[in-house]
Amino acid sequence: MDKRTDAQLITADIHKLSGTDFERLMEIYYKDQGYTVERVGGSGDSEVDLILRGKEGYKIAVQCKRWKQNVGNDTVLRLKAGKQVHGCYDAWIVTTSNFTKDARRDAERLNIQLINGIALENKLNAWRKKKRIG
Repeated sequence: MDKRTDAQLITADIHKLSGTDFERLMEIYYKDQGYTVERVGGSGDSEVDLILRGKEGYKIAVQCKRWKQNVGNDTVLRLKAGKQVHGCYDAWIVTTSNFTKDARRDAERLNIQLINGIALENKLNAWRKKKRIG
């Protein structure tokens, strides 16, 4: 399959994207939100797909999961390590699905922000609407 353009990614159904295209969409989204984005991904990424840097300069480790099943606490625990490996201040998991009860519990204890599919769709829909107007 040919690589999708940024414009195609922005309008695509997130549930039909490959994992890599989902990461690229998140990269585009966060850049548009004012972050500097570094794509890490691949083997040895320590469970970090993107590193965001805000205007304040601190780094956020982001794990993107385009999954049908709920994300478990194993992902949360690995991202905690990845956050430290990459020297990040904060960590977020973004998914098209949801999170298990254990994942939510551990994320709260470890101060990792969880963004589920419903919240993500709301953010993306508002962003897409704004991009068409702006």
